[in-house]
Amino acid sequence: MKLFKLLFVLGGVTHMLTACDAPQDLNFSDVITQADLKVTTNSNELTAVPFKAKLFTRQAEDALTEVCSFNSPTDFWGLEHQIGEGTGTHLGKFTVDFKFCFHIVLDEQGFPDFEGGFGEFDRAGGSPPVIEAANGDRLFAEVREESSLIPIQDDTYRFKFENLWHITGGTGKFENASGEFIGYGMVRREGTGTDHTWEGRIILK
Repeated sequence: MKLFKLLFVLGGVTHMLTACDAPQDLNFSDVITQADLKVTTNSNELTAVPFKAKLFTRQAEDALTEVCSFNSPTDFWGLEHQIGEGTGTHLGKFTVDFKFCFHIVLDEQGFPDFEGGFGEFDRAGGSPPVIEAANGDRLFAEVREESSLIPIQDDTYRFKFENLWHITGGTGKFENASGEFIGYGMVRREGTGTDHTWEGRIILK
């Protein structure tokens, strides 16, 4: 299975996951001044609050050492594994752990074949993402649709992507949480990892 990881390295895209523009710096020390949105449903008061986060992910040691599905040595889905950390509203400092299936398609010269589907990724074949705050509270969220890397011309980044996350609950303060946020990702050209920006809202009970 290490051959698959080697092919991926030769393709020049060893680090990925999940913007139209480079992520902008976010000042998480600022107090959110926007009034909370109060919603009453079945006698339960819900609070919708803005959510922003900035994070960085990199490949784990076991990335692309397993196969999700196999068509040929030049067309298969490998199990990608990304880990990282960031800072976000309501989370503070947090860590992430993502596993998802990544489509590797190589042309006759051994380079990524984007027309053939290289760069598609789907969390359905992986495991539930882990987003954990420093105090141990976890936020559960998932991407329900397939996404893909988009090549760009940039001195710092090689690819970009965008996906929609659905919040499905959590533990601690995030128990029964809902909401959604957009994830913007920029894959670094030198292959060290990916910069992410998340923006949306969390509905807390």
